[in-house]
Amino acid sequence: MTAHDTQSFFTPDEFSCQTFRLLSKTYNLAHVLLHRSQSDHLFVPIRSLQYLAIIEKNTFWFVDSLAYAVRGDEGGRLIRLSWHPLLKPEQRDDLTQPLDCRLVFYGNDMKDIQTRLNSEFYQAMLQIDQRYKDSLPASGKISILPLKTGL
Repeated sequence: MTAHDTQSFFTPDEFSCQTFRLLSKTYNLAHVLLHRSQSDHLFVPIRSLQYLAIIEKNTFWFVDSLAYAVRGDEGGRLIRLSWHPLLKPEQRDDLTQPLDCRLVFYGNDMKDIQTRLNSEFYQAMLQIDQRYKDSLPASGKISILPLKTGL
């Protein structure tokens, strides 16, 4: 992929949401890697789940690599879960403080995936951390869109 390519990802309708606590080590490593990235987002393949995580400054998106959708004439992968930290980084008392997040499910069968993501996402980031100590290559542009257009 070249730096000018744009990949599309779709968010289906929100199925449910809840609050969960994100471990500080996961949040901290995600932002260390994002800082190394030459983009404003970072792709993290989670091969054990066949998922792709997209890290942005204030959101973690989790994409099912096997789920594809089309909206109009545009196709893209489906986002199945997202994590939205409720505190801004500067509002944390210290770096060891876990973060409460809004967890959004975009399907009714995602609780098992969420349970596995808690450990597998961190492990996938550790692999990237070991492979790219200085900087991460640019990963093109992304477009995150609602699956349904306004009615």
